[in-house]
Amino acid sequence: MNLHIAICDDQRTEASRLEELLMKLLMNLQGITGTIEIFELGQSLLTAMSSTAYDIVYLDMEMPGYNGIEVAEKIRLEDAGVLIIYVTSHTSYMRRSFEVHPFRYLLKPIDEHELQAATVKAVQQCMQRSNVLSFSIHHIDYNLKVDDIMYITVERGKKLVLCTENATYSYYGKLGELEGRLWPHDFCRVHTGYLVNWLYVRSLSKELIQLKNGVELPVSRSRSSDSLRSYHAFIEKRLLR
Repeated sequence: MNLHIAICDDQRTEASRLEELLMKLLMNLQGITGTIEIFELGQSLLTAMSSTAYDIVYLDMEMPGYNGIEVAEKIRLEDAGVLIIYVTSHTSYMRRSFEVHPFRYLLKPIDEHELQAATVKAVQQCMQRSNVLSFSIHHIDYNLKVDDIMYITVERGKKLVLCTENATYSYYGKLGELEGRLWPHDFCRVHTGYLVNWLYVRSLSKELIQLKNGVELPVSRSRSSDSLRSYHAFIEKRLLR
């Protein structure tokens, strides 16, 4: 998944440091890439947003012209979904900012661990919203609903095979990259060569998974404990809904 990220801060040095920290962080997130743009004025960001859809905006509170609250108010008129993370030295605006539904607050100077925690949560939410898997087969583009995929396996270590209830799709790729992309959608790597969607599982043992359509998939010994924990967490989450 490629994220579009904006930083809006009139202090260029601080914006550049934030950009550097974010690039370092994104490099360590499996299956995630990102493009980052810096804006020194709120108006510049608003102009860019007329043609670019950003997933996450890191927004300074105090800037010349429009302040962070005013920028966010204008953003919300056009985009209710973009995640706004305030990066500020001041807490006095927090109560008023609730109206624009900020995702997180980060206080300056930025703490790298707090930035990582906020950004990982934001990325997870972006991934959960993106419920479509896009790929190409023989120059034809496909957009497959993630919830329609029962499981994914690998042929000869190079070709991915996506299995739905009604069809299969094969293309060259890496299972590890899909694992990082799909784990927020209740998928689990139960074997070196298998990624399964818990939605379609009827039963699970230490060595075998049975899907609701009768298909059986292996569970490797090294992944058995993690698979059981993941499945129990999935069941628990479903019961709490």
